[in-house]
Formats: sequence, C-alpha cells, structure tokens
Amino acid sequence: MDGVTLGRLLVAPGIIATPGDDPLSCLEPGGTELPGDHPLLAAAGTAALSGVPPWRIPLTGHVDFVNLGRDHPEPGLVVCLASGQDRAGAKRSAAWVAWGLPRPSVNLFLAPALVRYSRGMGDRPTHENLLELTNSKAFLENRIELDVRVEQVMEPLTYRIYPDTPVGEVQHLMLRRGLGILPVVGKDHELLGVITAEDILCHILPRREGGPPSGRRNLHASDLMTRSVLCVSENETLAAASRSLISRGVPRLPVVTDGRLVGFLSGDTVMQAFAEAFVTSRSPRRVDSAPDP
Repeated sequence: MDGVTLGRLLVAPGIIATPGDDPLSCLEPGGTELPGDHPLLAAAGTAALSGVPPWRIPLTGHVDFVNLGRDHPEPGLVVCLASGQDRAGAKRSAAWVAWGLPRPSVNLFLAPALVRYSRGMGDRPTHENLLELTNSKAFLENRIELDVRVEQVMEPLTYRIYPDTPVGEVQHLMLRRGLGILPVVGKDHELLGVITAEDILCHILPRREGGPPSGRRNLHASDLMTRSVLCVSENETLAAASRSLISRGVPRLPVVTDGRLVGFLSGDTVMQAFAEAFVTSRSPRRVDSAPDP
C-alpha cells in the first residue's frame, strides 16, 4: 500500500504565518514571502485569473480546506488554521499547504486526522500553539494512504448466516440488528450468496390485500438467497471497486479474500471518498464571502 506521512506532503515552507486573522491572506499579493517556485503562488494566480474564487470548506472550528487544485494536474490544498494571538498580543494566522493528495485520501484520512488534532487546541488557540501543533512529531509523522484500497475502508463482517438457517431466524436477526442484507456462507466462510430484506418481504407479503402470505413455510436461507453475487477483492483499489458498485446499481458489495467473505463495501463510503469536499454540518462557502453568523 502506498502511503506518505504528513511531513512529506508539506510544501516548504509548509507552515505559512501571516499577519491578521485571515490565514488566506497568504493568497494575496505580498501577503507573505514565499519562494517564487512555490506551487501555492501559481495556483493562487490561476484562481485569480479565472475570476472564480476557490471553495473554502469548513472542517472544524479551527480548520478549513481550500482546494486550489481542481483543474491542476497535482491537486493542492491549503489547510487554514484558525487565527490566534502571538505573545505580543498581535493577531496572527497560520496556513498549512499540502500538495499531490488524491481526493479519497483527503476525505478518508487527512480530514479525520485534522479533526482529531483540532480537538486538542482548545477554544482559543494561540498562534504559537498552532505552529507547535503542526511542527510536532505526532502531526508530521501521521500516515496518509494515497492508493486507497478496499480493505482500508470496508465494513468488517459482523453477522453471517448459513444455508440451513430458517427464514424466520433471518428475519428476526435483520429486525433486531437493523440489517438490510446478510451474507450466506459455507463451513469455511466461503460466500454462497446473500439474502436481503427485499427477499424476506417478497416471501412474507400476501399476493393480495387481506390474503395469506405468499411464501411457503419452513424455508431456509438457501431457498431465498441470491446465488450469483458480484464481489470485490480487499486488495482492489477503491476507484476500481467503486466502478463495479455503480455499474451494478447496488448499495454495497461483498468483499472477499482468498474466497472468504471478510466484509462489505458500501456506497456511503464511496460517496464520502469521492465527495467534492469533506462532508460537514456547514455548507462550503467561497473564500471571499462573509463568514457564517
């Protein structure tokens, strides 16, 4: 698996300190002294020429994302850290720059890591605290996976049934645990098929209103399960597995390794991985728009 530490993703100078309370002042001409070959300058210039300000996505109270690489061959991010005061009492801000992260890595690995770190900064972080955090060993050595594999994001297998499990037991298990699908496995946990809530409903619903149940009694899981099931390997890339999920139009796919069922890949996970921005309780806003009240 291809991964990299946060420290390796930093574009020197990785932590950009700016005066005032807006970390994005580093995008303004003369806002900070950056080397001429810094990719942030080129990306900010491209955004300025386009006349379309980049999206600013609030992640936590202390951290925002700004995506400057939407049309760039190497997607870039400015991670804006909330402003604070230095020891002299002046307002100062810090921005952190990462380059070359694919979208799934941002949404599934980088964003959750930053949420964890943000919780430790308190309600009113100082500028020194921000810089101390982003220069700490724990922060810089946090590992981000670049080539995201199914095994890293799948839902581990928690429940399974067998071909001879009575349909009544299957129904009660689904109701108790809020399950919409159950895998049917053999003695070596090899996947034989799946049974869904829809399969159960088709069996118990009457063919006509007020009539008796449509299905026969004393049925087992093997009688209702779908035997031909598309699976994905736990070593498959998330991008490839996502295409399989979409082409079949199903909410989840079984994940197997060496013929054994090990979990499920859900559409919710795929949506989160490839979302335009990390999903938060607040809507994305333009960089130049007024802050939320």
